[in-house]
Amino acid sequence: MTEPGFHQAAPEVFYAKNEFGVAQPGAVALIKRIASASPRKRCRICFHPDQDAAAQEMLIAMHHSSYVRPHRHFGKTETLTVLEGRATALLFDDRSNVTERLPMGPYGSGRAFFYRMPTGVFHTLLFESEWLIYLETTTGPFDPEKSEGAPWAPPESDFAAGTAYIGTLGIC
Repeated sequence: MTEPGFHQAAPEVFYAKNEFGVAQPGAVALIKRIASASPRKRCRICFHPDQDAAAQEMLIAMHHSSYVRPHRHFGKTETLTVLEGRATALLFDDRSNVTERLPMGPYGSGRAFFYRMPTGVFHTLLFESEWLIYLETTTGPFDPEKSEGAPWAPPESDFAAGTAYIGTLGIC
């Protein structure tokens, strides 16, 4: 069952049915519910029409047990705005050294609530609250060849190894 105004394109991915995309409070409840049942513990609503769109705007829910492999994007930036929850954004150099730890939370939390990630920088999130709800924007089209998982970190398909790896990074 989906929220009116969205259609499900994949188990964790919804797209807005109209060009004028609106996120009502039910949208957050929907993506939390879907993420809870998902093996990767995440879900997103894409407000762009498809993978080929020039502007890609997503409302994302990540459960604290989710694992995002450190990765980087080539030829595109990414912005992240926290709406709910807490996390620490980690930036890495090419040799796996953490170069920055940025505590994040919603506006008014005393933490950074927005970042703009430059192209070519390895990054990930350490989740500190049960849920992190955020808006992410980037340029399209989506092309998995334009991103690279960190060679030193386990792939997302190895959830246990990824969770263990994240545990070694600690939270500030």
